[in-house]
Amino acid sequence: MTSVEAGEALIASEPSPTPNGDREWVVVGGRLREARTAAGLSVRELARRIDVSPSHVSQVERGLAAFSVRALYNVVNELGIQMDSLFDGVPEAGEGTLSPEQPRRSLDESTALDTSGVVLRAAQRPTIKLKSGPRWERLTAQAEEGCEFLSVVYEPNPSGEPPEDFIRHTGREYGLVVSGELNVQVGFGQAVLGPGDSIAFDSSVPHRFWNASGQETRCVWFVLNEDGSSDSVHPHGH
Repeated sequence: MTSVEAGEALIASEPSPTPNGDREWVVVGGRLREARTAAGLSVRELARRIDVSPSHVSQVERGLAAFSVRALYNVVNELGIQMDSLFDGVPEAGEGTLSPEQPRRSLDESTALDTSGVVLRAAQRPTIKLKSGPRWERLTAQAEEGCEFLSVVYEPNPSGEPPEDFIRHTGREYGLVVSGELNVQVGFGQAVLGPGDSIAFDSSVPHRFWNASGQETRCVWFVLNEDGSSDSVHPHGH
């Protein structure tokens, strides 16, 4: 056995996620593992490409840890997948929402909007909570091609420290502050947005958002890929 194989075996032998672990990242991690395998990448190679440790990738894939915003963007880019395909979209037993694998049903007189992908109830939003970052709540029952429609929740951060990393990606995005205050930086410009304030900009411009207040901030975001394709669309997650 080579040293690389031994290392992979050691990673694979780490404890499994506990039943009380974060359900969202158990789902997300499983989908990332499937995408990595389909791309023909080892844990170590993916870790090298996104500049994190192999053990961290392994823990994320098994729901024991969460990626940061920057790391998740890098993973999506490396694997060539659509970000919102990772969201926790598996319904609880008895719920009527669609899973990501289910095709949309055509609408007719007998079709229920909840099971056709038209209506998504607030309690059933697919979600991802980023490490030391915001909570993304997808506002569509299934992943949309070429765009993202999201509710983003920023936890209080009275210290006022912005994220270390700027984010940039293809497309254009639009945001609306529903409650609380949001500090924004796009390029070299900064502003503080309050309830009802909105923003629109080219996503390729480096940007970062944070909540410097003592109360939760909730926003609605729409991200549109510039060419309308689904290959490089990533949701806002600063």
